[in-house]
Order: sequence, then structure tokens, then C-alpha cells
Amino acid sequence: IEHDAGLYDKDAAVWKQHDLTIRAVKGRAHLQAKGANVEGKAIWVIKGNNVTVENIEFSDAAVPDGNGAGIRIEGKNLTIRNCYFHHNQNGVLSGSDPDSDILIERSEFAHNGAGTGQTHNMYIGAVRSFTLRYSYSHHARIGHNVKSRARRNVILYNRIMDESNGNSSYAIDLSNGGQGFIIGNEIQQGPRTDNSTVITFGPEGLHPNSALYLVNNTIVNDRPKGGRF
Repeated sequence: IEHDAGLYDKDAAVWKQHDLTIRAVKGRAHLQAKGANVEGKAIWVIKGNNVTVENIEFSDAAVPDGNGAGIRIEGKNLTIRNCYFHHNQNGVLSGSDPDSDILIERSEFAHNGAGTGQTHNMYIGAVRSFTLRYSYSHHARIGHNVKSRARRNVILYNRIMDESNGNSSYAIDLSNGGQGFIIGNEIQQGPRTDNSTVITFGPEGLHPNSALYLVNNTIVNDRPKGGRF
């Protein structure tokens, strides 16, 4: 399915079909919610399996329960590529299907979060695996720049930052541990962070056989009163 690039106001949808590729052509299609949502959940609710989303911008998702997302993932196996999520209550929010694999690459997440600490740039549930690579996640509003409960997390070659004025909590939160591979990233905690910890692993319990591999990252702490990773 191909979208023409351009601005689409108050345009929301549920995708139930399997094996779809949904992409914008000749640039990005910008879905600006302005209060529109489906099922009280998101701009797009993806229920189908094996779906790929490319070149779409999602902004201004807000729902009454404060948990509105650019994309709500309810099917198995989603790929997000070259997308931009900003100023939503959540950028991406997934369920906890134990047979699902989620890939996000070459995408940007900025200024998502309702300011409650319970909403984030991305929040991945207890799926089988989550891969984030070649992406830029920054300025989550009180919540985390990356949060995942997946059993296997592969976080490769991203820029994850508060910059000078962000107030996110954790840069990376692997809430239930699992097999964690954090490799080749640039990770920065800003001076206005809401939490002194940069990376946290297993603060809410551990999956069986949890292990963390932290390799070849650059980690910068700009918090005046100290920080820890």
C-alpha cells in the first residue's frame, strides 16, 4: 500500500490484514492526529502479522487514558523503517505476544510522553525479540528514550540522548533483563534528566538466563550531581 507524501490531518486506521507493506512515496506521509484515534488507542492500530511500515510520520496522538500511541502493535512481527514519531503520548507501544519479533531501524523518536513517567518514546512489551538499530531517540518527556520488556534486545548503532535540554528518565530501560546486546551506540544523559541512571537492566524482575553485553558504546553523563550506568 503506497501513500502519497504530504500532510494528513485527523487520519487514523486499524490494519487487520497480514503480510502488508505500508509506505509513503516521494517523501514522508505525515499523520497528524489532532485528537483522532482508533479504539481509544493510537493513530494506527496494527493487528495484522508480518507488517512493514516505511516513510511515515506520526504526531500528536492523545487519548483520554493518556496512553495514546503513534502505532499500537497488536499483531506479530512488525518492522518500522525510516519513520518519525514525535509529540505523542507514546511513540510506539506494543503488546506482549511471546512469538513476536519487532524491528525498528533508521527512525527517529522525539518528545513523546505524557509527562507522567509511564509513557515513553517507545515501549516494547514482553515479546520474543526487539531490535533497534541506526535510529535516533531523544527528548522523551519524563519517560524513557528506549523501554523494552522483550526476552531478547539488540540495540545497535543508535544515538540515544537528552541533548542539553531533555528531561527523560532512563536512556535505556530493559525492565526485565533478558538477553541484552547494547553495542556501538552513542548514549548521553543530559543535565536536566529526571533520573540519575543512564541504563537499567532488570529493575522489575529478570527473564530466565538474563545476560547483558555492553560493548563499544560511548556513554556521556552531563548530570551535574552525578549519574550511573
